[in-house]
Amino acid sequence: MKLLAVVAAAAMATPSPQPSSQLKTIVNTRSTPFFTSIAQHFNAAVGPMLANDATLDQIDPQLVDLNDVFHHPDYAIRYSTIRVKLMGQVAELQKSLPFMQQQINQLRQGETLTKDPQDAKAIHQIAEKLQLAYNKQMQLETDLTGVVRSMMDYQPPDNLDIAQEELAEQQMPQDLRDIKSYLRFDGQRDVINQSENAAADSAITLVQHTCAINK
Repeated sequence: MKLLAVVAAAAMATPSPQPSSQLKTIVNTRSTPFFTSIAQHFNAAVGPMLANDATLDQIDPQLVDLNDVFHHPDYAIRYSTIRVKLMGQVAELQKSLPFMQQQINQLRQGETLTKDPQDAKAIHQIAEKLQLAYNKQMQLETDLTGVVRSMMDYQPPDNLDIAQEELAEQQMPQDLRDIKSYLRFDGQRDVINQSENAAADSAITLVQHTCAINK
């Protein structure tokens, strides 16, 4: 995702030297309540959103392993390990959601800080794109919470017949054999990525063409 540097320099009147390890300043902007609101709330919403993307990256292989867990003699240990990892990863998603929603709401309220209807429309659309990404992250968190609860309720038997288990699995619909497919995991993540990038593109356009000094 191509964010964060977009409005990181908002409200700065003049360029300042930056170490090479820092984000590059794309544009310097006027210091007004409207532009300061964009910088503050856009970046504050995107920070945890990107962190959630990284957490979902970590969850992906756990779901792949869960599909395969009962194909191994040490299935009980594998199952317990996946369950513990998922519990921690889903908890990380849960913690970020309320703050993220608050920042998106405050970003949207930036419409009231400008008299330009085009600027107001632009900030509304940016907030809506972030809202869509948020909604998909929240949906995945809700669904994954359900997976964790189901895993907590189920205790694998000590004498599982792996061959019989594989035979029964082959007779199940694909969605029930593949937890990622059942959760529409990849499809929802595609929507998240597309919405994040659309928000970034709109934010870049707003900052460079409306907010920039000496544009």
